[in-house]
Amino acid sequence: MRVLHLFSNFKWTGPAEPAVRLAAGLRDVGVDVVLRTSAYLKGGEINHVDLRAREDVGIEPVLDLGLGKHRSPLRDRRDASRLASILADDAFDLVHTHLPNDFRIAVRARGDLDLPIVRSFYDTDPRRLDRRDVAAMRRHAGVVLPYSRRVGEALVASGLEETRVATVEPSIELDRFDPARRLADARPGLGFTNDEFVAGIVARVQPQRRFDLLLDAAALVAERLPRFRLLIIGRGSKMEEVAREPARRRGLLDRTVFFPGYRSGDDYVALLHALDVKLFLVPGTDGTARAVREALACGLPVLTTPRGMLSELVRDGVTGRVLEETPEAFADAILDLASNPSMRADLGSRAREDAESRFDPRSSVQTVKAIYDRLAAPAGR
Repeated sequence: MRVLHLFSNFKWTGPAEPAVRLAAGLRDVGVDVVLRTSAYLKGGEINHVDLRAREDVGIEPVLDLGLGKHRSPLRDRRDASRLASILADDAFDLVHTHLPNDFRIAVRARGDLDLPIVRSFYDTDPRRLDRRDVAAMRRHAGVVLPYSRRVGEALVASGLEETRVATVEPSIELDRFDPARRLADARPGLGFTNDEFVAGIVARVQPQRRFDLLLDAAALVAERLPRFRLLIIGRGSKMEEVAREPARRRGLLDRTVFFPGYRSGDDYVALLHALDVKLFLVPGTDGTARAVREALACGLPVLTTPRGMLSELVRDGVTGRVLEETPEAFADAILDLASNPSMRADLGSRAREDAESRFDPRSSVQTVKAIYDRLAAPAGR
C-alpha cells in the first residue's frame, strides 16, 4: 500500500510530532509512506519538520510543494495543480492530510480521481470547531481521525457518519519515560533533597497558560508547607513578565519557585522523574497535551483543569485530579498529595498503567492501518 502524507507547515508545532511519528509507525508495519511538507519558508527559516523527520525517525520528506499553513490563493492553486499531476502519475492508494490547508489542497488536486482522503484532526475543544472545515470534511473526507473523544462525538453530531469518524489515542514513547529507567537523580543539581515536595509544570510561558493562577496556588501552599517547591520547566518570550517577575513580587522566586529552563533528551526525562506531581492548566498549540501524556508515562499523578481534552487524558481520582480553575482548588490538591504518600503512589502507579494501555504507538498505528485497508479495498487498491 502506498500512501501520501501531507503536512502544510514547516514549524515543529503541536501536530507535527504525532503526524511524523504516525507516518514512521506506518512505514514500520509495511506501508509505503511518502511525506510531503512545506517548501515555503519565511526569511531564512529552517524547515524543522523536515529536519526532525530525518533525525528522529529516518523519514526523508519531499519538499516540492509550497504547503503553507495558511490560505494563499496563488500558492495553493499552484500546489493543487502540481499535486494533481503527482496523483495522476504516482500510484497512491490514498492521501492522508493533517492540517486544514493541506486538506483543502488535496481535495482540489484530487478532482475526479477515485482516491480516498483521510484527515487527522488535532483540534481538541468541541466548542471551537470551524464550521467551514467541518462542512468540507463532511463532503470530502473518507475518514476523520480526531484525538479527542468529545470532538469525535461533536463531528458525528455535525453530520459526519459514525463510520467515518475514528478516535485515535495520541501516542507517546513509553520506554523513554518508563519510571524504571535508571537515570541520574536530578534533585541534587537543583539543590533539592528528598524531603522536599516538588511539583512541576512543562509549558511554553505565555499569558494564556494561567501562570497567575499557578503562582497564586504556590503561594497558598508555601504558607502551609515550607518544603514545597515548584519548577517551571520551559521557555518563552514572555518569561520575565508572565512568570519570573510575578514570582518575585509574591516573594517566591528562588525560594519556592524555580526556573530550570528548557531541557531535552534524558536530562528532561530525569527532571520529570524528580517531581512528585505534575501540574498542567491550559493546552498550547498541541491540544493533545504531550507534556501531560509524558508525565502519566513517567508514573506521575497529574493535576489539571477541564480545558480541551485534559479531562480525557487525566482520569479524575484515578490517575490525577481534574480541578476547578482556582488557586484554592490546586493548593488543596497539592497539599492532599503532599500529606498522603500512599495515595500519591497509587495515583502514580495507575497513571503509568493507564499510559501503557492507551498511549502505545503500536495501537494507534494498527488502528490507522486497518482504516487504510478498509478504504483501499473497494477499488482493489
